[in-house]
Amino acid sequence: MEKKIKSVIRSIIKEEMTNMIPTKKHDHEASMAKAELRAMITNGAELYKMIQEGHELSGWVSAYITLSADYINSVHEYMVEEQNK
Repeated sequence: MEKKIKSVIRSIIKEEMTNMIPTKKHDHEASMAKAELRAMITNGAELYKMIQEGHELSGWVSAYITLSADYINSVHEYMVEEQNK
């Protein structure tokens, strides 16, 4: 799993380096979303390493993780549908 995380982080860095090249049109909403997603990936990877099997989590922690996953899955499904139109 750690190799997959490193691969995702490498691809994000490569994409961000490409995005540093100036373009004529810049979508502020898209760049904000990408920055937030990048932070989620970084924080998610760290949390993944912190949480050990059998580790008891506070109820609110589990609830926030579940809610976050649900929101991201919903956005992903929407974006996939939009691309397939």
